[in-house]
Amino acid sequence: MGGGLTLDLEADVHLLERTLDQVVDELRAAHPDRSIVAEFSLDEAVPVDHGRVAQLLSNLIGNALSYGDTDKPVRVSAKANKAGFDLAVENGGAPVPTETLATLFEPFARGEGDRNGEGLGLGLFIASEIARAHGGTLTATSGAGVTRFVFDMPAP
Repeated sequence: MGGGLTLDLEADVHLLERTLDQVVDELRAAHPDRSIVAEFSLDEAVPVDHGRVAQLLSNLIGNALSYGDTDKPVRVSAKANKAGFDLAVENGGAPVPTETLATLFEPFARGEGDRNGEGLGLGLFIASEIARAHGGTLTATSGAGVTRFVFDMPAP
């Protein structure tokens, strides 16, 4: 990403909730056959670039829709409090192989079983760079029929 991502940080809890809701609503409209369940608990304003967080969330939900079990909902949760901001997306389905988990955030990485064959394999890389630019981390865990991605940003 060259010189890195530039961020336009704004601490507005209402704008953050609208941003997250908008992304979820857009993906629900684009995938009316899928269930996307969202739950937000935003008690504190945290400084984020709302456009970049929207991009990160869109990439994570898109990934969950592409790779998750179509019969199980995609679950989105967000929490903002004095400790910081956490944003999680999880989907049901077969676990991601350990060797694939190790390379998920590398550019041009693609998981096995991509249902639509679209994209360049940059979505998770970009999402991880957005998390890093915010001073946070993006992690993935997978097992027992659930794959979960978490963007964790500690309070400044």
